[in-house]
Amino acid sequence: MTMRRMISICLTLVLAAVLFTPALAAEQTTAAAWTRSEGDGSYVTIRLSYPEGSDLSYSEQEGLVARYADTGEPIALSSSLYGEYFFATVPADNAGRPIEVYPATPARFEDCITVWQGVEYESDLPIGAKELNVRGVVNGTGGGNLSPDASLTRAEAFAMIVRLLDLPAPSDQSWEGLGNKTWFSDVPQDAWYYDTASAALAAGIAAEDVRFNPNRPVTRAEFTVMVARAFRTLGWLESSDADLRFADADAIPAWALDAYRDLDAHGVSITTVEFADEPDAYGDIATTFLAEPGKTATRGEVIEFLYNALRFLPCYPTEAAIAWGFDKEMPVIDGSTSTYPYTTTLFNTMFINCDCHPNFPQSHSKSYYSYDRLISGEADLLIISTKPTEDTLAKAKEAGVELELTPIAYDAMVFFTNSENPVDGLTMDQIRTIYVENPYTNWTELGGPDAAFIPYCRNMDSGSQAQMEEFFLKGDEIHPDIRRETTSVSMASVLTDVAGAYQEDPLTYALGYSIYYYYQSASQILLGENELKLLEINGVYPTDETIADGSYPLSGYNYAVVRADEPKDSPARRMVDFLLSEGGQICVQNAGFGPLDPQDTAF
Repeated sequence: MTMRRMISICLTLVLAAVLFTPALAAEQTTAAAWTRSEGDGSYVTIRLSYPEGSDLSYSEQEGLVARYADTGEPIALSSSLYGEYFFATVPADNAGRPIEVYPATPARFEDCITVWQGVEYESDLPIGAKELNVRGVVNGTGGGNLSPDASLTRAEAFAMIVRLLDLPAPSDQSWEGLGNKTWFSDVPQDAWYYDTASAALAAGIAAEDVRFNPNRPVTRAEFTVMVARAFRTLGWLESSDADLRFADADAIPAWALDAYRDLDAHGVSITTVEFADEPDAYGDIATTFLAEPGKTATRGEVIEFLYNALRFLPCYPTEAAIAWGFDKEMPVIDGSTSTYPYTTTLFNTMFINCDCHPNFPQSHSKSYYSYDRLISGEADLLIISTKPTEDTLAKAKEAGVELELTPIAYDAMVFFTNSENPVDGLTMDQIRTIYVENPYTNWTELGGPDAAFIPYCRNMDSGSQAQMEEFFLKGDEIHPDIRRETTSVSMASVLTDVAGAYQEDPLTYALGYSIYYYYQSASQILLGENELKLLEINGVYPTDETIADGSYPLSGYNYAVVRADEPKDSPARRMVDFLLSEGGQICVQNAGFGPLDPQDTAF
């Protein structure tokens, strides 16, 4: 599971822990409803508000479901509880019907009940079985059993998808009524799955073929494709180019590959997990993930798979997103490597399952290239750690673009060395001499120990290069020998390069530079404790306080950058305003950066 997926899941679980009262009159719920058209307009999502409830247990939450108030029919595409809200997605033709949240009682599945010492416990109950049961998607196999280990036929699998999407059978099931699609030769008109097959075929969930194969057990690959088609119908599944995590990815048939890639990018898949018999040299147990696409899918696997898709694929707006208009349109955001936590925090603040938003970036393009994207119009907003370089300003001028920078947080340029180095600080004059003239080979020449001196620099298209230009180079260049021999090509590698340069014989210490808040987080992740240390500059040590009050001489800001011709009420400008608001500055802090003094912001 990716870190991004974990962040999204954690946010979902935190929000879902806030509970609601399940009973409001239908007129009350729909009066304040937020709505959004889905996919090609065939569906509408409605948000129901429940601000007063806080007394439900988790098991009671499992039974909550949105339903049509006029008939009591459950709405399959119902969300879990998020904060004060519950979301329901219905066919567009039903969007005007009154909707309420109802505390239904999930079915009791006898084969998933264990009695121990006179007390009943649920055992082997698939995750999501209760939720999908009260939504009308999952039924038992008769006799009060769920049979989670039993196989599922293709007809049964399609029936679950048809119930989930509330797909009606076409009123005209002739060749013309089905869009001139070939009817299945093995689906007689009196079969229980006749309407299921026609609904799935008309909606494009079942592929056009001469046979439906209703009684054949559905494979994992087949059900994966069914789910992908269903959620693409809703507009909730984007194409992905992410690498598949499965060790047997080569076994996935070509017709299922896109479905696997798109779903697994969000942690939604049927997966077999194998563990090594013995731990490795570090004490870790190796884990192998297998798709086993040709394997028959069990009822339990299908239930958990479908429930996870319903939990993790819809991207719902939060109250903040709606209040600021980002539910309608989010700006395309890019920026520095070090500022990517801003973007993930912003999206997590604005959306549930934010990584499913079409504008969610998998990474930033780095400072230099993100400025290029803003100048060309590919990006709407940059969250950046550095001012533009002279080269970038020249590109902007040539393109007739003026860049507008707004400080949104405190940050600073910092220098660091190996923690064993007794040198505690350098002056700005010394640093300029080091990088422009390159005269030093030993730390003794800088007032330090008898140890070899290695200065590392960053690549020309980095944000740190822009910091060097601003504070030290002043029109000069980094010495070509340093540039040729000790350039670190990424923000992470400059940390590991400096740490790795340490030697005892001959004694060697290195020097490097980065951005304060990136250093604070990344050095712990990459290197652990006590590998590197920050240096004082002109006698002042970089801290949150010395950076905020400006006494640290390399203090600066992170910026939100837009084109000066950006329209007044555009999503990009509204995001700048949000970042300067109280809520936006909380995002700054939650992203691990230094919020501005309130006197310097709009709140």
